[in-house]
Order: sequence, then structure tokens, then C-alpha cells
Amino acid sequence: MRRAARYLSWLAALIMAVAWVGDVNEMEAFAFQQDRTFRNVSGLVVMGIILFQWGLTLGRTVFQRSGSQWGAWINWHLRSAIVLPFAVLAHSIQLGWGLLALLPLSLLAAAHFGSQLEGDAALRRHLKYHIGLSALTLALALVHAWTVLVFN
Repeated sequence: MRRAARYLSWLAALIMAVAWVGDVNEMEAFAFQQDRTFRNVSGLVVMGIILFQWGLTLGRTVFQRSGSQWGAWINWHLRSAIVLPFAVLAHSIQLGWGLLALLPLSLLAAAHFGSQLEGDAALRRHLKYHIGLSALTLALALVHAWTVLVFN
């Protein structure tokens, strides 16, 4: 599942970059992404997946102290990591500018580093990047949600 998450993250980043260069979001086929209701619902789905992954991570620290195993939780974390690039592409096929470029790129980079976390050496090498980029993604997603709620 880790390899699939890595490849899907890279594929989503490539699709978004090509769409950005080619102004794909201006095509009639992607007009549905400009609909406010669709954007709100798809944004809630993306935010829900991000919060679900953070909930699993925070739950791990709570339950690890009481003896629970992370192994049962990691599969759900990885499954949602496989779904997340599709949710991001559904929300917006194209990178934006500033925050709207940094947000999907940090999300996809966090997924990439998360997919590298196999084995002790890789865990020590990549975990700090995965956590840092995941925290950045959550912060940017919350700022984006606040901006949408305040200014729309």
C-alpha cells in the first residue's frame, strides 16, 4: 500500500502541474469544479480525510500508552493516503498560486515521505519530513478553510 500511495501522490502532482501549465481548469470538462457547492463538498471531503489521518495519529499516541498496537491503525492511515490524491484532484485539478499551490504540494510531499517509512533507517530519515509537511498541510488547510468561510 505504501508504494501505491507514493505513485498516486506523484501522479496527482504531475497531473496538477500539467493542468496548471495547460490551463486545464478552463476546459468545459472541468467546469463542475468551479461550482461553489461542489467545491465546498469536495473541500469538506479533503479536510475530512486530513483530519481522519491526524485523528489516527493522535489516537496512536493515546492508545500506544495503554498497550494498543499501531499496526491495526496504520492500514487505515495508508488507505486514506491512497484516497487522498483522488480527493485533491476532484477538488481542484490545477495548482493555484501562493497558498493554493503550497497546500496541495505540501500534502503530496507529506504523502511521499510517509510512503517511505518502512524500516528503522528510513523511519529515522523520513519521519521528520512526513510529520513537518503533514503539520504544514493541516495548518494550510485550516487557513484555506477559514479564508473560504470568511470571504465567500
